[in-house]
Amino acid sequence: MLILGVIVDNIEGYRAAILKDLFSSKTVETAWSVWEPLILQKTKNLTDPSLCYNLGPHLSDIFTSTSETGRGQEVLSAAGNAWEALVCWYLNLGFSGTKAVAMRQKRTLVPACLRDSATISYGPDQTNTESDLIVVVFPEGFQFPVDNKSLTNLSREIAPKISSFEMGIVQCKTNWNDNAQIPMLWDMVYRAQGFNDHSISIGRNGFSIYDLKRFTYSFVTVPSQKKPFSQTGMAVKRVRNLSGGNYWGKKTQNGVASNINEIFSRNFRSAFDRPIIDSIASAISGKLGVFDR
Repeated sequence: MLILGVIVDNIEGYRAAILKDLFSSKTVETAWSVWEPLILQKTKNLTDPSLCYNLGPHLSDIFTSTSETGRGQEVLSAAGNAWEALVCWYLNLGFSGTKAVAMRQKRTLVPACLRDSATISYGPDQTNTESDLIVVVFPEGFQFPVDNKSLTNLSREIAPKISSFEMGIVQCKTNWNDNAQIPMLWDMVYRAQGFNDHSISIGRNGFSIYDLKRFTYSFVTVPSQKKPFSQTGMAVKRVRNLSGGNYWGKKTQNGVASNINEIFSRNFRSAFDRPIIDSIASAISGKLGVFDR
């Protein structure tokens, strides 16, 4: 099976297609020329598994190493895409060699049945959350189809087994104060067990998040604000109880936000068949995923 010109016959092939798409953006390509030397410096050229895992609390500093030129909408949008890409790359670093992948919410990457499961209908209108990233944990022993050159066949293979799949939506925003209410409201909708108004429903084409083995919704921010955040601040309160948690690219601050590397064990521990740092070490030695350089 081909996805974006990459042969996908196993999960690492799928990850390779995802990373190819990630670095196809001019914004990401430009930012990566600044980020990569810092990443290599902090991880001993991606050879130290502990340093790779603990890159999480440095992500905000790495991201801000590419300075913004203003606060216009175009610049903010580009910055948001860059932060999303950096988080996606880091998640796939941790997932390298495992049963999980993180990808952008794109039709060319996400199987239709999984997109459909998270679609919300409001009357005749259908929409998806501002998901930014989707993490999929495949079940043990899943076989990728090899006889079709499209993503359609992958969706057909997943569909009858969807109850053994886990999925997490990870919303990425550079600005916390301006965006905290968005993940709060989407998470509330996804967690609702039903609506009195039947014009609101979750899922389409026979698929729903309730079919999945597990579903989580998370928020990951830089944040771009310089003012300190406190446990009593409204922005913090709004995302405190998200089903998948609230994270940032800094050290964990109790009651405010967790270091992003904690998302692996909190939401996606089932993707790993060994301790997470040991898993990264295995991926490094096997040159899997992000470490296939």
